[in-house]
Order: sequence, then C-alpha cells, then structure tokens
Amino acid sequence: MSVSHVAAAAAPSLGSRLAVLGGFALHAVVGVFVISSGLLMPAWAIVALAAIWVIGLVVAIRHRHRPMVVLLTPVVTFAIWYLAGWAGETYLGWTG
Repeated sequence: MSVSHVAAAAAPSLGSRLAVLGGFALHAVVGVFVISSGLLMPAWAIVALAAIWVIGLVVAIRHRHRPMVVLLTPVVTFAIWYLAGWAGETYLGWTG
C-alpha cells in the first residue's frame, strides 16, 4: 500500500502579495493616463494604447504568481504610452 504525498504549494509571502497589489494599482493608474490622453492624441492612438493596456492587464493577471512580471507590466505600458505621445508630438504634429 503506497501513500501518495502531494507537495503543498507554499503560500506567497506578504511582500509578494503587496508587490502584486501594487503592480495592479500602478496598472490602473496607467490606464487613467491612457484614457485621459484624448487632449494629446487622436482617437486611433488612444484605441491602440487602450488595447496595449488591456493586453498588459491580461499578462499581469496570467502571471500574478510572479510579482516581478506584475510590477514590470505597468512600467512597460507607461513607457509605450509616453514614447507614443512623444513620437506623435515630435513627428506627427500632435499638439500637447
């Protein structure tokens, strides 16, 4: 008679949980920037950036057990938003 032992997954630490919550909070803040950038960018750019934001949210949700990924997702999304605004203002004549 054999007894099967299932390895219990270690519960995430408090720091890990706080990092994930902070990452999602930062992602929400970046979402506010994306949605409110209508004064700077045309509608097609806002729709594209909103799609990128949603993709980032999906990535963060799918990797919520990896705090570093959740923390990097809003940073990357913000960088894309900032660079799109800068490039649009510099090269496409968007007013800012």
